[in-house]
Amino acid sequence: MNLKNYRVGIIRVLTTEDESILKSHQNILKEHFTNYILETKCIPEQYNGIYDDETLEIAVPKIINMAKEWQSDLDGVIISCAGDPAVNELRKLLDIPVVGAGHSVATLSRNYGKKVGIIGIEKEAPPAYVEILKDSYLDYEKPEGVNNTNDLQTDEGKKAIINSAKELKEKGADVIAFACTGLSTAKAYNLLKEVGLPIVDGVIAEGTIMLNMLIENSLRRD
Repeated sequence: MNLKNYRVGIIRVLTTEDESILKSHQNILKEHFTNYILETKCIPEQYNGIYDDETLEIAVPKIINMAKEWQSDLDGVIISCAGDPAVNELRKLLDIPVVGAGHSVATLSRNYGKKVGIIGIEKEAPPAYVEILKDSYLDYEKPEGVNNTNDLQTDEGKKAIINSAKELKEKGADVIAFACTGLSTAKAYNLLKEVGLPIVDGVIAEGTIMLNMLIENSLRRD
């Protein structure tokens, strides 16, 4: 397969009719990867995305149904959420690679530092981060006043993101890992340049892991 022709579907767990928000993760991937043909869809009726156990439980069957219906047109599916909703279930159901942001960020973070500080929107870090990072997991920060992904897009939310990153740096973090892809939508990667630490962005991380899986599949078939 031509490396420039991987058809990848991005499933957003935030419902939106705003085309710029819907395609924001797709556009980030286009900036960093030249070998993807991308399309984005969002699950219905979750206008604040996934931000707790209840919204996660509601979202999982929606994600599974969407991915199953879409798979025949794709080489891979990205569930663009740091909680990796339905990823494990879909890996058992589909014959194409399925990637989420959480495992991707946690895996790549260990290459950038020994003390990983995590920023997210839930009360605690997603389980995958704690499980994968082990002793490298330093601490978790939920920006003040941020309760769902939409809060990250406000001026107050962006200031709170910067404050959280500075707190983690003061605690000894040598890398910042994003535990919400809404941080990618908010362009928090650029906001945190002043903090002076490596940043592992969820959307870029999931795109990196997906590409590795697609190439591995191609080599196996060849």
